[in-house]
Amino acid sequence: RLRELAYLNSGLQIVLRDERSNTTERFCFDQGIRQFVEHLNQGKTALHPVVHVRREDPQQRLVCEVALQYNDGYSENVRAFANNINTVEGGTHLSGFRSALTRCLNAYARKMNLFRPGDPTPTGDDIREGLTAIVSVMVPEPQFEGQTKTKLGNSEVGTFVETSLNDALAIYL
Repeated sequence: RLRELAYLNSGLQIVLRDERSNTTERFCFDQGIRQFVEHLNQGKTALHPVVHVRREDPQQRLVCEVALQYNDGYSENVRAFANNINTVEGGTHLSGFRSALTRCLNAYARKMNLFRPGDPTPTGDDIREGLTAIVSVMVPEPQFEGQTKTKLGNSEVGTFVETSLNDALAIYL
């Protein structure tokens, strides 16, 4: 958990000392979630450098940070966080991410004539095959569903993530 917190808060140094054995663990990652994605992709062949997006909306006091990288594997490894809480059930921020990724990559493929006539448009599951990503948002008043805080329910956050990622990916591609 301490390593995860250090990844989510780039530049933060967390030190854990065990006074019984006089050992120390230090966690500090200057590139934050970019390094988190690289860590999750260890042992796999990355297909491109990590794509990183960070957007802030001072008016709504929202922050969205996304890092993603495709590898040669077949499984999807997407982790979502809201205010440093792992939202294992996802929520609006994760659905906004998935929607933007699918829409943007399909639009780019159409624009570049990568589809043959009659080819079916790839689904979200197709697009996320081999994807490793971290979606992290900071929300001033998060609305979690249930007591365990494992699903974010703020609708404005989903829209913000979707718009931010869609704009940034369109420029990147």
